[in-house]
Amino acid sequence: MPRLRCPGSGQPDAKTDLEKGLVMGTNGSSIVSKRSVEQLYYPEPHFIRYFVKKRQRRSPLINRGYWLRMYAIEHTVKVFLERPSDRPKVIINFGCGFDPLPFQFLTHNPALCQNVRFIDVDYHKLMVEKRNTIHKTAALSSLIPDAEYPAEDDVVLLRSRKYIGIGCDLVELSELEKSLRFELGSPSDFSIFCTAEVSLTYMDVKSADALLQWASTLSDDTNFCLLEQYFPDGPGHPFSQTMMNHFQKLRTPLYSIHEYPSLRKQEQRFVDAGWKYANAKSLWELWSDSQFLNDLQRESLDKYEAFDEWEEFALFASHYFLLLASTKRSKNNGDSEEPTRETDTPVEQLRLVPQCPPRFNGQRRFGSIVPIKEHMVGLHGGLGLQTRLSSAQAYSESEVNHSIHDMPPTSIGARMCHSTTVFGEQCLITGGRASPTMPLGDCWLKSNGKWNQVDSLPIPCFRHSTVAVDLGQGSKHVLLYGGKSATGDTLGQFLLWSEQSGWNEINIIGRTPRARFGASLISIDNQTGIMFGGMSQGGVVLNDFWTWQISRSDEGDISLTLEELTEKLSTRMPLFRWLGRFGSTANLMGNKIIVSGGITVDGSVPQKYEIILLDISSLRSFMQDPLSHSGSILAPAGVAIDSDGPRPLLVGHSSFPVAERKVLIVGGGAVCFSFGTYWNGGTWLLQDATPNAVNEWLPVEPSIDSEQSPARTITATPQPVVTSADSLVTVSRVKIASPRDFRTIVDKSRPVILEGLDIGPCVESWTKEYLRNAVGHDRKVVVHDSRSEHMDFQTKNFTYVTKEFGTFLDEVHAGSRQYLRAISAQKPSEEPANLSTDFPGLKDDFRLPPELSLVSEQAHSSPLRISGPVILWLHYDVLANVLCQVRGEKKLILYPPWDVSKLGFAPGASSSSINVFQNTSDSQPTSPYGTTPHEAVMKPGDILFLPPLWLHTACPTAGVSVAVNVFFRSLVQGYAPGRDVYGNRDLHAYEKGRKDVEKIARSFDRLPSDVARFYLDRLADELRQRVTT
Repeated sequence: MPRLRCPGSGQPDAKTDLEKGLVMGTNGSSIVSKRSVEQLYYPEPHFIRYFVKKRQRRSPLINRGYWLRMYAIEHTVKVFLERPSDRPKVIINFGCGFDPLPFQFLTHNPALCQNVRFIDVDYHKLMVEKRNTIHKTAALSSLIPDAEYPAEDDVVLLRSRKYIGIGCDLVELSELEKSLRFELGSPSDFSIFCTAEVSLTYMDVKSADALLQWASTLSDDTNFCLLEQYFPDGPGHPFSQTMMNHFQKLRTPLYSIHEYPSLRKQEQRFVDAGWKYANAKSLWELWSDSQFLNDLQRESLDKYEAFDEWEEFALFASHYFLLLASTKRSKNNGDSEEPTRETDTPVEQLRLVPQCPPRFNGQRRFGSIVPIKEHMVGLHGGLGLQTRLSSAQAYSESEVNHSIHDMPPTSIGARMCHSTTVFGEQCLITGGRASPTMPLGDCWLKSNGKWNQVDSLPIPCFRHSTVAVDLGQGSKHVLLYGGKSATGDTLGQFLLWSEQSGWNEINIIGRTPRARFGASLISIDNQTGIMFGGMSQGGVVLNDFWTWQISRSDEGDISLTLEELTEKLSTRMPLFRWLGRFGSTANLMGNKIIVSGGITVDGSVPQKYEIILLDISSLRSFMQDPLSHSGSILAPAGVAIDSDGPRPLLVGHSSFPVAERKVLIVGGGAVCFSFGTYWNGGTWLLQDATPNAVNEWLPVEPSIDSEQSPARTITATPQPVVTSADSLVTVSRVKIASPRDFRTIVDKSRPVILEGLDIGPCVESWTKEYLRNAVGHDRKVVVHDSRSEHMDFQTKNFTYVTKEFGTFLDEVHAGSRQYLRAISAQKPSEEPANLSTDFPGLKDDFRLPPELSLVSEQAHSSPLRISGPVILWLHYDVLANVLCQVRGEKKLILYPPWDVSKLGFAPGASSSSINVFQNTSDSQPTSPYGTTPHEAVMKPGDILFLPPLWLHTACPTAGVSVAVNVFFRSLVQGYAPGRDVYGNRDLHAYEKGRKDVEKIARSFDRLPSDVARFYLDRLADELRQRVTT
């Protein structure tokens, strides 16, 4: 048989080879993600496994995104195979990568493959590797037992009756056609299906268009399935920007997307290339289409892994499309319709004024707004840079010092997707979740300045909707609807809460809406309101519209009357398709309801309709007389975003009316699939489009966040605080003469400052220049670069930056807010810091005095600490330690271990967000009521003994602080087993106890909340008695 040699086997172009290698690298990442999907979602036998050396489980978002991509291709191929035809069929995969599509169909659908040939085409180098894997893998090669394996320099690398592998650059159309004709004879004798999944977009546009034109000539029955990226709302959308930056960073830019950015232009592209029919839909549109994917299929995915990244999934699926093209028409494949023109809809002009400082530290999403006082709000909980948060970030339009005692205490617990309902001076935090399988049922009421835990939800849930209602007689209630439970079930209940009666299901008059989560529930006048949007159990955004009215009968019975207006309004409101949303926010602004952001049944919302206004007066007029009504009920807000700030990504955000006709938008952002995370880096103020419109809202740091955590009640009432130096306990200064003296101090477990001990010449010699020379200017170190004077480990308002040691010294001596806590130079993730081995140029300058031989004998680590004008977060250490002050001065505030419940330490956390210093020059630190603060002022040569679990924070007071911190084991037993590089793992008994507490708490899940609370309180009292006896 004659051979077709690979044209690439001659003199390759180096630059072209580099570009090809980078593009082939995208296949490596993609196939690992597909393997993750296969492992979780696909029945055996698995085939991708043979092309992935090491399995990596991807995140639920990436898994579901790739599942949808894979299903879209497989579904369209299957439809083609099921279509009757009197011709043999050929399926050509352009840019196939390691995709085992042919083997999946040959195994799972052998009846459909009776007269079918699969042809894979990709770069020659990649196809050689794929051919070799198939050859040596029995599970693959046994499916094509007649396979031939030609020489590696052939274009056709694998040949069988069912499968052909071709190694050819897709720009080499003459070679590709020659190979096809060599294997098939005349392609026109076949019914052909071509597919290209994110492959043509890496080609230059001219070559990609040439391939499409060439493919249309193969047969009069040729079909093409193209899956790749596009811009649903232009390249300026934050997801689009993140996506494009990702591919630019990989040096694999997308080309077609710029020439054909929209679905309509992609369709026209195919028509211009000779195809008689082309129809493109986004993957999100297909996801929501019951003809493509029914409810049972969508719901079945939840049994494989919990999922709650809906907004991010919709953004991904909105930026990918599936286009089907054909060289022939049928009665079922007419041209796609143009979108409805809505340019004549009345528009109200508003401005979205950004305030985006260069060092913004308020990144969080899926939090909930808590009003604090006039001109100040807090964004509570949510997902931060690293984890879910228990703290609240304050926002204000002024920079005045303030005390935020009435913010939710951190002991409420970290959560996201919860709700906050405001009624008068009261505020109710409801539910939320940790993970998607761990919803929270606890509820917290702020009343008279105190936060109290009130009746828990009958079913813990998250992404529910709440609104305040008023039934008269001074009785305030909260109406709750929908949400998701721990089992993943979508809830459809309406519950009513009052402080007197707790949560009770309410009687419904009229039809009951479909169960949903993430809906918009809005009160218009405290007794009537509207409900729309949300998501169904099957993950489809609902686009219905309901009104509700709550009332109390003369007999005292409370009922909720519901009426659906979907059919009436959808025919009268041109913008109705943009109203039903998931993950949006809704606020009253005058006589209009502002609906901001979220996703719709169409996916990503175009910027023009991202913020829309629903006119309440016009809606009421329509409801009274629909036939004669002529006004506009729904209109785009006509928002103009100021050019001095970026466009916000309005998902995961929160909004709140802060003044008449002003709505503040804070938080938000999204994980943009595998392309990176986009965070909204500021605040946006929606207001009338006046020339003097400004936005001065910024995150502000509290002077103190006073918290108390009794068993049943958490209060954040402004309490007396320690404000005078006389109220502080001064840490004693002592002199010791022997190791026995120090052993006595350790046994007493009280902090002391040791004076007069020799720690070496470092006290005099460790100047800036000496340190630079001894350590080395170019030595790389990892430092904390803080955005504010107070570093907060919970909110991570700092970044870890790797820089040269000399540069760090220059910057920190110039006043930069940086902090070095040295880590092991050789194995930072495996070994504790050791001054002698990490900084050999300094080891002869520092020594522990012989009186501290116990420390030397039981030493765990000895990190070097250098700090600029920045306050270290309040924390505790499990290990005892001595802090040896070498240069500069610092002040420490310490609290005994029994103060921990009053200092805002969340369960399992070793640090708190409380800041007892107003700023780095504060000489009068403040402490929460009921605590016993101790003050230690450290000067060069001083050694502070810190017993285990004493909570402390530090602030430099004079110059750059340089210190050596030596941690040592003071307990005979009890430390957590295993590696503990930083020495901050809690004792084994506590770690085990927390697991036991979780088991105990779960054992009460099936009991009524008041019964569970009764017995849990008794168990807590029993524990306390055992400790005190």
